[in-house]
Amino acid sequence: MRALLAAAVLVGAATSRDLAAQSGEAATLWRVGRTLALRGQADSALRTLELAGTAARTTGDLATEQATRRGRADLWMLRGCADSTTRILREAVTAASPGDRSSADALVRFLASRKAVAEARTVLVKAYRDVPSVGSNITRESVTFLQGMAAVELAGGQESAALATLNSALAIAVRLHEGDVKDRSEHAVGEITDENAWLMFDLAQLRRTAKSPALHSPREHARIMGNLVKAWPTLDVLPDDGFPITRFADRLVMRTALCAADGSECPVPVVAKGCP
Repeated sequence: MRALLAAAVLVGAATSRDLAAQSGEAATLWRVGRTLALRGQADSALRTLELAGTAARTTGDLATEQATRRGRADLWMLRGCADSTTRILREAVTAASPGDRSSADALVRFLASRKAVAEARTVLVKAYRDVPSVGSNITRESVTFLQGMAAVELAGGQESAALATLNSALAIAVRLHEGDVKDRSEHAVGEITDENAWLMFDLAQLRRTAKSPALHSPREHARIMGNLVKAWPTLDVLPDDGFPITRFADRLVMRTALCAADGSECPVPVVAKGCP
């Protein structure tokens, strides 16, 4: 009996070591995939993230598996594979931990980009229905909810409403920033802060693409993007593990703007054709 117990302990210890090694492999693959994606090597990144997802499922590493879903969705989006993007994002929303709305936010943005206004609004409202006074309370949830609503409004052709909603989100972001002493000292470059960077990006794009002469302003777009370029090196710091790529196409826009500002060369993303 003692021999059997000893053998079981040894087998269990070996299995734990194997699982830990596999889990570490998943995280390592994830970091490599994310790096490849942000360098513009989209297809290599997609293959690597698929391997990371398989390794994460094997060990039950839900955080890394969720991150690979989000990363793969952004990369399929870049390839123009709407069905694959939608399927993966829906899987990510279903598998999300309580309180994690980042996958729903990504799905809202994607549906809005496809002009699926009613569906995008439904996903957004469902994701935030348990948040008290969302959109008015001074919380990060209010900021992300309003940001999603602005995307929905813009998709529906309501440019003035989208601008007003973004301005409401920016007002909340200012209050959040003022309440964070550490962030105020470390992450603020002019009007750009950690809390409002993507809001300002969305505002810049609205000023560039607006059809209304009252809202369309290439000059304002250039001013905001210039401020973002100055602030980006201090703001766009990604944690080492488990952080989805998020807004991959928009990050490529920022990368191009950064390259233009410092004169460096930006490789064009390598993207194959074809969808699964």
